[in-house]
Amino acid sequence: MDHRDQTGLGAPSDPTGWVSGSAGRIKDDCQAVCWLRSSRGVIRAARFEVFAGADALRAAGWLARWLEGRDIRDARAVTGHWLAQSAAMDAESRAEALCLEDALQAALAALPDEGGGCSS
Repeated sequence: MDHRDQTGLGAPSDPTGWVSGSAGRIKDDCQAVCWLRSSRGVIRAARFEVFAGADALRAAGWLARWLEGRDIRDARAVTGHWLAQSAAMDAESRAEALCLEDALQAALAALPDEGGGCSS
């Protein structure tokens, strides 16, 4: 885990051993990059870079913390609707949950087929 902060926000200080996926566009008021590090089918560390409102930042930090230690299969089941409800996002911000979901799914797709990723 990147120990420079525990919020789950921001790119890892050293991206070696991480995979990433992105979604959205800044000009559409939401862009997210999800960074994952995994081993043996478990997410060891997760981070999000988010260019959106405060609600999306809070939800991304919450999701990053939730993902750590979870089986990759559990992460694949995350939906924007579930995230919006679980992170108590305001109704006006719920579209941003879809952007976070898309970034997560893109990062998951970048993991090696064996689901192990790189060692932590």
